[in-house]
This record gives sequence, C-alpha cells and structure tokens, in this order.
Amino acid sequence: MSAVTEKPAKVRKLPEQNIASCGDISCEFLVDPVPRPDLEPMKVRYKPEVPEVILMDSTKPNSLEIMTRAQAEMRRRGIKVRDRIQPKVVVNAFPIEGAQLAELSREKGLVLSGVND
Repeated sequence: MSAVTEKPAKVRKLPEQNIASCGDISCEFLVDPVPRPDLEPMKVRYKPEVPEVILMDSTKPNSLEIMTRAQAEMRRRGIKVRDRIQPKVVVNAFPIEGAQLAELSREKGLVLSGVND
C-alpha cells in the first residue's frame, strides 16, 4: 500500500491595496502577493508500488555517463534498475511536462531524474 497525499486547492483573492512601483520611465501597480494560478491537487506517492528504479537522463553534459555508473552501482548492490535510461524529451522544459509527464505518472517504480547543474 502506498501513501498518497493530496494538496488542498487554495483560493486566493487579490489584495485590497495596490503597491505603486515607479521606475525611470513608467509607473506600474504591483500586487502583493503576485497572483498565481491555482493548480489541480497533486498526488505524491512516498513509497513505490514496485521495487524498481527508473532512471531519467537530463541530457546535460556527462549526465548519461553519471546515470550509467549509478545504474551499475545500484545493480551491484542488488537493486532492480530498468535497462533503459530514459532521456528527457524536451531538454529545456523544466519541470517535465506534457506526454512525458503523463507517462512517468503511470510508473509504479521509483523515478530518479538527473543530472542537474
């Protein structure tokens, strides 16, 4: 059984008072806090349903080499690791989104993404 947590949706309202910000050329009205879109609740699984690691390569320099060595080390320690190291589809997209995010959300194992700057 895996633990699933849902983040409750926040209802934000605009502040009643604007903050004037005047630069060299123009004057803008800022609000504090800056309004942000409210996202759907996210479900997070703390423990994978399947004891398997899925590695995801960020495609940054040396990333695949580091992930390959990590894969070998995990296997040496008896950890089940999927053979294919999945590359990030859109390199500049952070965080992962779209079809690749939907695919990863269906994974039952532990997804490890790397390497970061």
